[in-house]
Amino acid sequence: MSDDLQEVKFVGPATATVLVDADISAQDLMDRRVSHAQLICAGVNPGVAARIRREHSLSWSKQGGEDLDRRAEQVRGLKDGERAWVAASSGSWEAASVDQAASTDGRGDEIDEETRWQSQSWPSHGNDEEVTTEEIAWRERSSPTPVTDVDGVGEREAAHLGEAGITSVRRLATANPGHVADSLDYDLETIREWRDAARSAER
Repeated sequence: MSDDLQEVKFVGPATATVLVDADISAQDLMDRRVSHAQLICAGVNPGVAARIRREHSLSWSKQGGEDLDRRAEQVRGLKDGERAWVAASSGSWEAASVDQAASTDGRGDEIDEETRWQSQSWPSHGNDEEVTTEEIAWRERSSPTPVTDVDGVGEREAAHLGEAGITSVRRLATANPGHVADSLDYDLETIREWRDAARSAER
């Protein structure tokens, strides 16, 4: 069964093991009997689940219907902080999906650190000149460093990393190399080198 699953595009050995444990077969994917949400709940890496969903036109959720599919399309491409805000405003399952992504890609509680930092409002007290100065300083501090600042990561690689939710040096520094390599079908050692370089840049 695991061998059959590995014949499915974007399903590597690690993902196949997770799917076998969840009693999800290759035929289930081909016949679209599972949803993106079910893959996430089974423990599939969010980046891999997204690729499988797109490749096989899986629904986002078996419970949400077409309305949820349309809403998911509307928020596709939004950055993590924006996506979490949209999910929270509607009370949809997407909020749980964001939390699940944090726990399955090796970053744990640290995944939202950057989002929380950026969401902090700058001080609004004092005169206009002071507020403007503080706002500029806040924006400079909170602006994420692009992954292209890491040696070996060009625009093409940065676009691929973005598919796995890695859009800054800080995110890359806390990423799980194994999950990222599996998700993007990259060499594990390459991802480790980028992760280590990102950690050095963060110091």
